[in-house]
Amino acid sequence: MKHVVKIIMMLCLVCITSIGCGGDNSSPTNDNTADTRTIADMRGREVEIPTDISRVVTLDDGFVAGIMTILGEADTIVGLGSQCPQKAYTYSFESVEGEGYTYAEGVNPVRYLNPRFADLPLLTTYGQATNYETLAGLEPDLVTLRVGSCYADDNSGDPEVLNRKIKTIESLGIPLVILEAPVFDNPDLSDVTEEIRVVGQIFDEEKKALEIAYYLEDIIEMIAERTAGIAEVDKPEVLMFGLSPTARKSGGAGNIWGTDTIESFFLEEIVHARNAYDGVGSFSITLSAEQVLAENPDVIILPTSNGYHPPSELYTAPYYQNLQELDAVKNRRVVSLPWTPCNCAKRIEYPIEVMIMAKASYPELFEDIKINEWVLGFYRDVYGVNEETARGLRTAQWLDWTVEEDW
Repeated sequence: MKHVVKIIMMLCLVCITSIGCGGDNSSPTNDNTADTRTIADMRGREVEIPTDISRVVTLDDGFVAGIMTILGEADTIVGLGSQCPQKAYTYSFESVEGEGYTYAEGVNPVRYLNPRFADLPLLTTYGQATNYETLAGLEPDLVTLRVGSCYADDNSGDPEVLNRKIKTIESLGIPLVILEAPVFDNPDLSDVTEEIRVVGQIFDEEKKALEIAYYLEDIIEMIAERTAGIAEVDKPEVLMFGLSPTARKSGGAGNIWGTDTIESFFLEEIVHARNAYDGVGSFSITLSAEQVLAENPDVIILPTSNGYHPPSELYTAPYYQNLQELDAVKNRRVVSLPWTPCNCAKRIEYPIEVMIMAKASYPELFEDIKINEWVLGFYRDVYGVNEETARGLRTAQWLDWTVEEDW
């Protein structure tokens, strides 16, 4: 009920600010029978967009494509800014017993739901310059750009890189709508709700978009409420440990997610557990086996890190036998997050990550939730898919380990 009220209030606010709710609606930019209308993006800029949108380019790592899939608008996407909502991945390793593990066809949920994405033009590959000639040639009615995504940041951290992209796209005369992901200092998940709302507004589906946004919020609120009030002494120490082959090649055991990451925000501010590593940074921060053993966390969470990493890799891979004395390993408290390549900014499925963190940290508080079943309900509710497709999404996200371990 509270979200019904939220939706009504939000829609009324939009009505008041855009057409005056009963005032003179004759302005051609606000009349849906006209060729164009005006919306405000997340930088507060007014953007004139076509009323009839049939060709869209999304410049991010799959977030906007996910919302458009929910809204039934994915077929209008004619170009992508990143290979992450397009490419299928494979990851393999061997156990100490010589048994081989291969994880194939790992894809972003939007690629699984939209197989045609595999053949769409890419505006860039990771870290490369945007092909503006290709962008112009696609003749899009609209471009969306998500600040905070791997596409937008170019892995450089230089704001001028982003500003040049924005100016170049605008110089092509293409309407550009900018979203801002909550990945910077003091992240606020209400930014995700606003992102979803703006995309809904683009396609005149604001009510449906807000319903999904508030569904995601409800999950986060439930987790936060269940774990609220836990004494500091009772909070488990959780290490977010990326089993990166690149880190191993350099002599380390893996990468660490520090306190300045949004993953740590999820862990400490929503799940109310403790990040076992109290430094800052991620990906570039590598710990040796000795350092990991010294941390000796209660729980280990395995994010995507130069490949997917299931719990069985830490338990059985020969190159991790020197970590078998960790309490989390001995107590079988190692879990994996879904496959999330290009995870600079969170996807629509971010509540799955938070729920896995919560159940791993406080199994007794979430004993009524089995992730292998809960995630199917999530996919059905968010994407409106049937049971068979939900199971396919679980497999494509390499979450079948939750079935194997009945977790």
